[in-house]
Amino acid sequence: MVFEPFFSTKAEGKGSGLGLSMVYGFVKQSGGHVKIYSEVGQGTTVKLYLPRARKAEDVVVSVEGGPVTGGTETVLVAEDDDAVRATVVELLTELGYRVLKARDAASALSVVESGVPIDLLFTDVVMPGPMKSTELARRARERLPGLAVLFTSGYTENSIVHGGRLDEGVELLSKPYTREAMARKLRQVLAGAVRGAASGPAAPARVLLVEDDPLIRASTAEMLRTAGHEVAEAGSAEEALARLREAEVGVIVTDLGLPGTLGDAFARQARALRPGVGIVFATGQDGAPENAPDDALLLRKPYDAAGLLEAVRRAGMGAG
Repeated sequence: MVFEPFFSTKAEGKGSGLGLSMVYGFVKQSGGHVKIYSEVGQGTTVKLYLPRARKAEDVVVSVEGGPVTGGTETVLVAEDDDAVRATVVELLTELGYRVLKARDAASALSVVESGVPIDLLFTDVVMPGPMKSTELARRARERLPGLAVLFTSGYTENSIVHGGRLDEGVELLSKPYTREAMARKLRQVLAGAVRGAASGPAAPARVLLVEDDPLIRASTAEMLRTAGHEVAEAGSAEEALARLREAEVGVIVTDLGLPGTLGDAFARQARALRPGVGIVFATGQDGAPENAPDDALLLRKPYDAAGLLEAVRRAGMGAG
């Protein structure tokens, strides 16, 4: 088909060879359609049909200026095209991001529900299977309220565009896009999610993070450090107790399913060493154990940066 593919990896200024796919994407996002007429010996004519617009012109905010930067956040890529998914994962990895991947919406939702912290969902609009990308985004945000979502598509089929305009709060990166455009858009969307998730300034705290899963521990520690907290890490209750004996800690964020000693038993031992320490249980369970300290807070896995930082803030307020 002359309108495919919808992806380019060429550098800016080098051309893409994707003129017709770009035209197709623009016209479909505008609510119109394209017709191609071709006859042997006569030539080819491409006709664009666009709806008449009587509404006021939208103010366009450019994301093309400024330096191209990456990040260290975790991005979940939901893309059914194997070649496109592999390229996106490679580009994001080169930019410094931690990348998770899924080939359809159902698989992406399973990743969200696995408990791994995720900062941004980068999903194609048109996905195979019974679950649409919009449903994926809605259910993912139910589990991770502060999750940033960026849609991408060469055409939208009116799933996120109505009357030629994006639905309110929706962010879209149109295909084909360059590495530079993707990098800038990601930073814009992530920055917007951080601003929207801020529920009030939190004073920096000394946090002891106790988590036996290395990936979850690394991601959580980075969220805390990015917010200005001082973080000590431990992979077991024994290691955590040793750190408590060495230094003062304001808040403990601990998994309940620790190897050897369960999180609630560790919390009681921690309180014996540091009576005023705030405690946050990070768990996939719906409630804290019966023997847990009464003032301990529950942080439901999977959590995002906003939920984590709010729990630490509240635990820190009660510590002392």
